[in-house]
Amino acid sequence: MCEACAGSASSEKLEKGEGVQTLNRLEGVRFVMWGFPEPTQTFIHREFQEMVRQGLRVQILAGAKRDMSVQPEDIQEIVKNDTIYLGNPVVWFLKGLLVGTFSGLPFWRVLCRMMKFKHKDFSHKLRAMAMTVAAASVAHKVKASGTRHLQAHFGSYQTELAMALAWMIKCTYGGTWHAVDIWKDANILPDKIRHSEVVFTCTKYNADHLVDVAGDVADKVRLSYHGLDFSRLPVPAEFAPLPCDGAAGVLPEVIAIGRLVPKKGFNFLIDAVAKLAREKFPVHLTIVGDGPLESALKNQVEDLNLEERVTFTGSLNNRSTLNCVNKAHLLAAPSIQDKDGNIDGIPNVTLEAMALARPVIGTRLSGIPEVVNDNTGALVDCADVDGLAEAMKRLLSDREGLIRRGKNAQEFVYGHFDVHKNIEIQLNKFAEILSAGKSR
Repeated sequence: MCEACAGSASSEKLEKGEGVQTLNRLEGVRFVMWGFPEPTQTFIHREFQEMVRQGLRVQILAGAKRDMSVQPEDIQEIVKNDTIYLGNPVVWFLKGLLVGTFSGLPFWRVLCRMMKFKHKDFSHKLRAMAMTVAAASVAHKVKASGTRHLQAHFGSYQTELAMALAWMIKCTYGGTWHAVDIWKDANILPDKIRHSEVVFTCTKYNADHLVDVAGDVADKVRLSYHGLDFSRLPVPAEFAPLPCDGAAGVLPEVIAIGRLVPKKGFNFLIDAVAKLAREKFPVHLTIVGDGPLESALKNQVEDLNLEERVTFTGSLNNRSTLNCVNKAHLLAAPSIQDKDGNIDGIPNVTLEAMALARPVIGTRLSGIPEVVNDNTGALVDCADVDGLAEAMKRLLSDREGLIRRGKNAQEFVYGHFDVHKNIEIQLNKFAEILSAGKSR
């Protein structure tokens, strides 16, 4: 059986007392990131928080330190006490060359090994070379910290850094892969899987693809959905009155959340709101987030005379974002594949909205259909303006249907995306890897 579908079996082992629950404290795992803590990666931070709660000492190796101002105290503690940063690229590059050459590390042997892979192109080969140098710059420090397994978040240069470093300090490595790394970057994925202990990924869509990529080592691929800590969510609010209830002068509220980048498809959603406005159907759209397309999207709203129909909030912290979701009638996730091949997996805001009993309109792309269907919202084709407009109109014209779909969405997420249960799967595997390492 493919390990991509073995999550429930791992949970059963834990319930019987096997794996991580037999340990009071699990140490020796260091996660490899690039920026940490990234403001947009709350789904990763949530997993770290749960790992700490369940007994793992979370240690990080990161390229650069990010904004700490909006991070919770437990993440700040990880940064303060258990994070190693590469720092200035010029410094780590020069240090890596010197340390790699003169300190007894198998640097040149590892570099040759990394260069022998059939990289996507020359730029990716240069990147792997740089990551090998970066690994040398921190190898002694990471080894001295007691690291016995490196787990890279994202399968691109983060995993290349983990591979090279693992081979230098003679430990194991694995990956936790997401979306852009699999579908856009996709550099030497078969080799990365083959030499790893495990690769977790967050959607069945990803897992099925990686199983095909992995070939005869497909059992290293495991499905591990991102989970939610339901105790941190606000209490779901009742839906505000709708015109279909006889409420006059109100605009049903649709919310969309994410970076203002092409793959989010927000331009198509704005066009759909314009179509509804022309049809005199009442609706208001709130877009939460910032990004490179902000000016273009605001110009689009102005050109379509939608200033009273569309509001941009800019970037908000997680608590404020969830409060906005709680005031909405539904969430729209009109994701597309951009021209570079970049796509979403399952947008985490989709899960959060569903946990707050909000139906979701999503697209038939990647992992979105794994959670969105007619029972929990509505699915439309990518870039389908008419489909988005029709779905909003249909859902917002039926209060009872809205409530029913919201309840179904909430029940589904609570049943499949509990971070406490999902993290047990990963910790069980880490305990297995560390135990096997001790016996070698």
